[in-house]
Amino acid sequence: MNKKSGFSLFEVTVALFILSVSVIAVYQTISSSTLSVYSLENRTLAREIANNRIALLNTIEKPLKPDVRKNEITFFGKTWRYEEEYFQTPMTSYLEFSMKIYLIESNQLIYETRGFLNKE
Repeated sequence: MNKKSGFSLFEVTVALFILSVSVIAVYQTISSSTLSVYSLENRTLAREIANNRIALLNTIEKPLKPDVRKNEITFFGKTWRYEEEYFQTPMTSYLEFSMKIYLIESNQLIYETRGFLNKE
């Protein structure tokens, strides 16, 4: 009897196919997670910028009339642009505001918030 031990070419091909599908799935999961973390980081930073601007609006930079403010700032090593717009409300002691935060490098709106400010 002449028996050969080992794997056939077909078995090796199937094993390599299964391995390659597994590696591709793991790579896509890692890639997707990385993009999600980057996006979440940008949203968190933009929200912090908005919170800081709202704190300033409530203390030092109170708007007294409808207006539009735009400016660029550097925060966490990135350049951001904020756009604020103030609207008159039926109650004269309050202004409604809309704030948008953009990441300059992608020119993409990252965060937007709205609210009311007491003018007094």
